[in-house]
Amino acid sequence: MKNPTSLLVALLATALVQAQPKTAEKTITPAFTKAVETILGDFPHNYKHITGDLVLAQGEWEHYASTITLPGAISCIVGRYHSVLDTTASWQALMFSSEEFNEAATVYKQLFHQLNACKVKMVDGSVYYLDGKLETATEAMDFVTSTFKVKTGDERYRLFKVELELLYQLNEWVVNINMVSKKNDKDMRPDWME
Repeated sequence: MKNPTSLLVALLATALVQAQPKTAEKTITPAFTKAVETILGDFPHNYKHITGDLVLAQGEWEHYASTITLPGAISCIVGRYHSVLDTTASWQALMFSSEEFNEAATVYKQLFHQLNACKVKMVDGSVYYLDGKLETATEAMDFVTSTFKVKTGDERYRLFKVELELLYQLNEWVVNINMVSKKNDKDMRPDWME
């Protein structure tokens, strides 16, 4: 007969291993990379090919459902702002929400590693990489953003960035991924800088 103590230790060790959060390397999936690839590929077209039905029109903004979603996302939208100076659209995914900071911080870190590992093959055969630095999240901060740039000489992506953000809003922590192109404020409104 086996020693009950060693059997209990073995069961506890198995339970602890299974309870550990998945590492980012294990959660990187081809579906995630393919979705990022499709979204980045449509950026030069202002997300026209992945824009679905109108979800919300509010003042200067319109939000449309995205026809491409990241695996695990709660919602994905294409945002359009009505401006004569800047007509670029943005793409956003709400990836996670929880009242628990530690859960949200774990997802934030895993998504950072997934994005940082993306090797994106474009339609023309070129390969792009996302390059970013992890900004450490702490519960004392209301928000933190890690920003990725696309490593390419393609001028269309010069102002493009992917933002991974963890923020506290309405009594919960949320994790978003934003894909945007933002002109400098001085280029948008030169009179503000005087």
